[in-house]
Amino acid sequence: MDWITCTKSFVAVVEQGSLAQAASTLDTSSSALSKRLSWLEKQLGVQLLKRTTRNLTVTDAGKVFYRRSVHLLDDWQQILAETTSTYGEVQGVLRIGAPLATGSRVLVHYLAEFLQTYPNIQVELHTVTPGQLPDLNLDVFISRELTDFNSTSYIATKLFSFQAGFYASPSYLEDRPVIETPEQLALHNCLLFGSHGHEQEHVFENNRRLRLRGNFTTQNPEALVAAAVAGMGLILVGENTVKRELSNGLLIPVLPELKQPLNAAYAYYPKLNYNHTKTKLFIDFIKQKASPGQTTNPHYL
Repeated sequence: MDWITCTKSFVAVVEQGSLAQAASTLDTSSSALSKRLSWLEKQLGVQLLKRTTRNLTVTDAGKVFYRRSVHLLDDWQQILAETTSTYGEVQGVLRIGAPLATGSRVLVHYLAEFLQTYPNIQVELHTVTPGQLPDLNLDVFISRELTDFNSTSYIATKLFSFQAGFYASPSYLEDRPVIETPEQLALHNCLLFGSHGHEQEHVFENNRRLRLRGNFTTQNPEALVAAAVAGMGLILVGENTVKRELSNGLLIPVLPELKQPLNAAYAYYPKLNYNHTKTKLFIDFIKQKASPGQTTNPHYL
């Protein structure tokens, strides 16, 4: 008996819901699984499962052990993958956390090439809340610069710089007053991101402050871009956030000299006792592809 085998068996039983199904999945017998579970419970000194002839119930201690075991077994697989990739091709699952706009509007444009370059890597892209602290369950966490993250548990590295500017659809601008100065933005409908109401103050270069007003706000960056394309108003985003729309002529720059201060996106990854081969390959790849460039809106990160 060993901890890894018995823990894998326990996780399989919980996920399959019965000894018989778990045994079939693991290509072993129900009696062998039962012995592993008994050994595990004896070593831990607690009951993990309540078993009857008809039912199998996970105890409170079993639920705690299951949650932790799933992550630890996954980390174990990552260690094996990282170790074998030292002398061979990089492989394994890369778990990325990023806000919705960064993931759907920036990262996806680079992931296809990244996965073609490293065909044995699988990517899980998780959506996180802008500004939240890094999650240890993720291999890499992309966010704006965080001042209160745990530097003893994480490594931070700058990914790319970005600036936000104004864009609008040709149909919106066609029959409306020409915008030649920042002050004339007050005559136009601005599509606003967030939940801070229909009037927001934004800071631009040279400490210029402008109050933007509009009839549409959302916390969904995809909806914000779609609204701009539909001709509902001006949008304040980074160039690469609307790169596809600019290429297709669906949006055009407005007051291109008016930009928000330069900002930066960072990658955070846990300090572990083994190499971060996949994570570092991904970070280096994004640094190369996304820089220099204006990539997103600081409020989205």
